Amino acid sequence: MSKNAGKVLPHDFIIREIWGIYTDEIHTLRVNMANIRRKIEVNPGSLRYILTEMGVGYRMVEELSENL
Repeated sequence: MSKNAGKVLPHDFIIREIWGIYTDEIHTLRVNMANIRRKIEVNPGSLRYILTEMGVGYRMVEELSENL
């Protein structure tokens, strides 16, 4: 995600990049995104770094990627 900071990454793209063609379950992606958020967000209820684009995918804010 940091390589594509600021861009919306569709669910299918993220799933393919991480798990390849072996899964198409969006639930797996959602669970993993929740775990990542718990680790990097100061307050997981108030998202600052990884934003959800409803019905499309996720977007990492550009400011975070500059610090990685």
